Amino acid sequence: MKKIIPACLAVFFALRVDSIFAQSESAQPIKIHLLQAGLTLEYTSAPRLSQSISDAEKQVNYAVYPLGITLISPEKQPLIEQKKRAIFSKLKTIDTPESLQILKHLKKLNFVYKQPTDNLLKRIRLNKKHDPLLLKDYTLSISIRPNHIRVITPRRKSTSLVKLLPNASLKDYLTKKIAGDSYDSAWVVQVDQHISQASNIQWENKKHYLAPGAIVYVGLSGLFSEYQALNQDIVELLSQHLEL
Repeated sequence: MKKIIPACLAVFFALRVDSIFAQSESAQPIKIHLLQAGLTLEYTSAPRLSQSISDAEKQVNYAVYPLGITLISPEKQPLIEQKKRAIFSKLKTIDTPESLQILKHLKKLNFVYKQPTDNLLKRIRLNKKHDPLLLKDYTLSISIRPNHIRVITPRRKSTSLVKLLPNASLKDYLTKKIAGDSYDSAWVVQVDQHISQASNIQWENKKHYLAPGAIVYVGLSGLFSEYQALNQDIVELLSQHLEL
């Protein structure tokens, strides 16, 4: 015999079940893996971003580079791998010395899915919109201040690492000695994922300053129409680079 549950009881049972599941979910600890410290923080309830950063800083014995604070989502890493494969495939298909040189540089870099966040702790604490609850497990990278930038061009054959030059701007890195040729335009990818494009670099007096750890990318020229978006795709991938 089929039982008919009154509508009011059905709603009660539904709410009860939802409550039980919510309690069950909240009972699962949130784990924040600290990349540099090699340990994991566990929280019985979802922490705010600022709390995780503050707790992480207590686990290391060096001054943390604020621009380098990165919240990494392992769950979304497949999106980065998919983008990387597509770019690598196009560079191989183009098959020129320049495209293969860019490919060689990219293969040496580590790419992760960087969860879009503010990375300045003081600013995060002042605005709840920038201080979200972390409802899933993440990896947190809190690195030291690097003493280099990376220069990636079609003609630079040595490692992309370049030691920071004192009081230097973008123009100083785009010389034949450093970049493999004298370039007049480039993309700059800052450590906090800010992307800008500069042109007429050799002629304009405007200075483009680079934060430690930034990437300078000179794109491929003369691309066929089906590859017109390739440079932009590469720049976006470079914004997901994590210095290890």
